[in-house]
Amino acid sequence: MIDSKFPLEAFEGLRRATNDEEKKLALAQIRATVTKHVTDIAEKYLIPGEVQTPAIMFVPSESIYADLHDGFADVIQKAHRANVIVVSPNILMLAINTMQTVMKDARMREQADLIRNEVGVLLNDVRLLNDRVLKLQSHFNQADADIKNILISTGKITGRAERIEKVELPPLPEAVKNLP
Repeated sequence: MIDSKFPLEAFEGLRRATNDEEKKLALAQIRATVTKHVTDIAEKYLIPGEVQTPAIMFVPSESIYADLHDGFADVIQKAHRANVIVVSPNILMLAINTMQTVMKDARMREQADLIRNEVGVLLNDVRLLNDRVLKLQSHFNQADADIKNILISTGKITGRAERIEKVELPPLPEAVKNLP
């Protein structure tokens, strides 16, 4: 949560102060208004379980931010204890860039987990495919062995047939020829 409604009136009073009494009054006014603003932010916006801490109180000027840190360290410490971080324009940009980097990293980690899961599923599919290829190879090896055995058998049969064909048998005797 970022609050950008910073109370500038007291700082303007300090700039317009012409004597020590006006400066003292303006400094007390700054301390009171900034402390109240910090308290309001913490009470209104930091709802446990609903809003992520810390809240950010945006100070619209680098010089006012520097004045707060230089002259009102107690207010800055109170803000920290209340989980309210006071930021200047430059620090806000740094905070936003940091949050974007953290969110990008979180998305990448989430994607990495999804990719890792998909690779696991893919690996299981490849293992199943490998098992099936090995089974098919076993069938091909068996078929190859069966074809080799068939060729051996046909070779033996062909050899016998050729030997039988080459053998010249003597003519049958007349008595065998005339058998009914």
